[in-house]
Amino acid sequence: MRLSTKFLLFNFLAKGIILLVFLAASPFVLRYFAIKSTDRQLFEKKEEVMAIIDAEGMENFISQENPELGFGSYNILKEEYILLEQVPQLYDADLIFVEDRILDDESVTYRVYSYAFEWGGAFYLLEIGRSLQTIQEIESIIFRILLGTVFLFFFLSFFLDNAFNKSILRPFAQIIDKKLSHIKEPQQFSYKAIETSTEEFVLLDESLSEMMRRIQKAFNQERIFISHASHELKTPISVLQTKVETLFAQEGLSEEQMDKLMDMQQTIQKMKKTVNALLLISKVNNAQFIKTEEVPVHEVLEELVEDWEAMAAEKNIQLNFKGAENYILKDSNRSLCLMMLRNALVNAIKYTPQYGKIDIEGRRINKHYRISIHDNGPGIAERLLQQVEEGTVFLKDVDKDKSGFGLQILNKVALYLGVKVEIKSNSSGTVVNFEINY
Repeated sequence: MRLSTKFLLFNFLAKGIILLVFLAASPFVLRYFAIKSTDRQLFEKKEEVMAIIDAEGMENFISQENPELGFGSYNILKEEYILLEQVPQLYDADLIFVEDRILDDESVTYRVYSYAFEWGGAFYLLEIGRSLQTIQEIESIIFRILLGTVFLFFFLSFFLDNAFNKSILRPFAQIIDKKLSHIKEPQQFSYKAIETSTEEFVLLDESLSEMMRRIQKAFNQERIFISHASHELKTPISVLQTKVETLFAQEGLSEEQMDKLMDMQQTIQKMKKTVNALLLISKVNNAQFIKTEEVPVHEVLEELVEDWEAMAAEKNIQLNFKGAENYILKDSNRSLCLMMLRNALVNAIKYTPQYGKIDIEGRRINKHYRISIHDNGPGIAERLLQQVEEGTVFLKDVDKDKSGFGLQILNKVALYLGVKVEIKSNSSGTVVNFEINY
């Protein structure tokens, strides 16, 4: 799972749990404060009634002629009421409670404030009530508002956190993409600093650059050694080849001596081939070839097929050229491009059995130009392909007649030219695909 996804999930879940706890507690909190507010209003109403009694007397509420009738008043919607009646004794009443009242055959639940007091030598009981239905409706409205706010918060929080995570982690993604994921050779590494204000990412960028400098130094030392060693070996190999050719010119050589000289010449040829391959790989690794040419890939394929058609015919191999769409590869090198494709075709011809078949095609697929060389030979061993991909110079566990340099050169040249190589191989054949972005 990506780091940005983990951050996003953590923030989302953490906020979600907090908001869900708040949402679950909100009905109780709302009811608590609603009840407190109602009690305060009831107390204020009681104070207003008592102020009126003190100022104007009890006659505004209870008639002196019929005090037993008391006083009762409900508003139109039955949301509030006031009851005042004379009682025979002074109750110990100064409390608030909830009570159901039947009004016009309808049960209404009230929050009631009961207050007993003495006035003018008589005892009175004052009750002021307020319907809880109003409180419940207000609670329902506020709860729906809170619920909508929570969902809106979740929605906005998710997208804002996602945008923030992407923004804050963009330099990290750039470091991974530009300095790690697509780097197959040290010389491809870019030492340009990634723009970021995060100290940890700056430190990571600097550490990677410093590490790559050390790696590149070690690689350069190895390549210089291979290059110098190859150059130094060319001279003694040429001398040995000259001496063997001189010995061939001598008369009176026995058949056994001729066989030994032939073995020596074959060994020298293999050494020469190895040295030339090492020199070529070294030059490609050290970027000693210019890439300023415009290469018509379709023409290169046609030229390649024409040059090797005769060799395929000698082995009774059907070289099936399906054609190539026109494509110009810019900022490249024609000789290297030809060498890359030639190595793939030569390997196919070399290891395809008699009466076999090789298909060659070049066409546009989506935003790529793909060159495909498909044979029905015995296939390439997986361990060999793995070693070539890993950049091993001298391959292990390969047959004596297979050096693997052709595949190595193919991969190194493709990497240098910016061409993606995909090799699929099994017992029924090998497919080499070259993909060029355009």
